[in-house]
Amino acid sequence: MAEKEDDEVYVVVELTGVIDSQVMELAGKECTILGIDTPQPVLKLGSYLFTGEYKDTIGTCVLFEECEAETNDEAGRTSCVARARGPKNKQLKYLGKTEKRLDMKTSFLREKAAVRAAELLQSADASAQESSASFLQEKAVAEAAESLQPTDAPTPDSLMEMAVDDG
Repeated sequence: MAEKEDDEVYVVVELTGVIDSQVMELAGKECTILGIDTPQPVLKLGSYLFTGEYKDTIGTCVLFEECEAETNDEAGRTSCVARARGPKNKQLKYLGKTEKRLDMKTSFLREKAAVRAAELLQSADASAQESSASFLQEKAVAEAAESLQPTDAPTPDSLMEMAVDDG
C-alpha cells in the first residue's frame, strides 16, 4: 500500500464582519476550511464560521514563520531573518508566497426549524398583503360601479313630458 501524503497549502485569509476579542484570541490556532477547492469555501475557527471567496492580491504575499536562530552553514549564517520589533528580536524564516487571498465574512447559522418558521411568516405576510390588496381593489371597483349606475334616469314618457312643457 502506498503511504498517504499530506500536502501543505498556505492561504492568506482576511476576516471581516462581526469579529470580537474571542475570535482574535483564536489567531494562530488550528482551523478547518471546508471546500477549499470550491469558489466559496467555509472557514471554521473555534465556534465561529466565515464564508468567502478567493481574490487576487495586489502584488505577492510573502509568508514567514517565527523560528529559533540556528546556524545552518559553516560560515555561521542562519536561514532566519532578524526582526527588530518590540522588546525582543524575533527570527523569521521564509515559509512561502501566494498571489491569492481568501476574503471571508462572518456567517451566522440558524436552526432549520427557525428558518422554516421565518419562511412561513414571510409567506403568510405576503398572502395577507395580497388578500388585502385584492379586497381593496374589489371595494374600489364596487364603489366605481355604484357611481356609474343611473339612479334617476329619465324614462321615455318623462322625456315626452319635458318636450311638451318646453314647447
